[in-house]
Amino acid sequence: MQRLLATDPVAHVSVTATLKARQTAGPGKGRNGAVVLGIDGENGLEAACWTGSNIIPVAASADQAARFGVAVGAMKRRVASIYGDADAAVELYDATGWTGARDIRPDQPLMSITEPSAVRPLAGTRLSEPGDFSRVEKASAAMFTEELGFSPYAQGASQYRERVRGLIDSGYSIITDDPVTGEIVFKAEFGAVSEQVVQIQGVWVRPSHRGRGLAAPGMAAVVEHGLRLAPTVSLYVNDYNTAAIRTYERVGFTQVGTFATILF
Repeated sequence: MQRLLATDPVAHVSVTATLKARQTAGPGKGRNGAVVLGIDGENGLEAACWTGSNIIPVAASADQAARFGVAVGAMKRRVASIYGDADAAVELYDATGWTGARDIRPDQPLMSITEPSAVRPLAGTRLSEPGDFSRVEKASAAMFTEELGFSPYAQGASQYRERVRGLIDSGYSIITDDPVTGEIVFKAEFGAVSEQVVQIQGVWVRPSHRGRGLAAPGMAAVVEHGLRLAPTVSLYVNDYNTAAIRTYERVGFTQVGTFATILF
């Protein structure tokens, strides 16, 4: 499995980080415990598929992804999303036979950066502290609702709060405070961290502060923090979010692949 993950550390960072945290690729506990599906070839494992609340193909061709999709569809699991390499993720979804996806995002540039940005980092950007929890939670929930169209609390309030608290405790939550009001005006998190790659998620600028040029300096500061954890910082973004793409390019990110996400 490690050999497959190493073929594309940026694309596979979510699974790499998850397996590191679990310390095993073996089945999880319970009827809906996560499992790793695999396809073997002459040289061992050729492709894999993380199968938990999220379904993520790993180093899978379109044909292999379709085979995973048939298997996943037969499991009749409740999942939140399918995501990963665009061709593989879409083929996997089509093969499940599932209908009623809430949203299909077939073209999401996967971008990365390996050196500090030429943009000056936003002053005051820092790691969140435990005492920031209530404000970080509110900002995170606002971003989640804006991005996905429903409240994160609909999927379990305690689980969501635990996730936010865990990001803070791990040093993966980054914020900028308004020096006058104390409100969080910019925030981002590291959603997956491996020895090779940090993946940014949850980038958000408070609506009242948009248009003030905070996004690029804020992202430059996030990159600075991320490069302390790994030599590559990455993210993926919806293709229709052209303003965000322009910002990331200005910061120094370049496209290294294409993701797709199917949301349920």
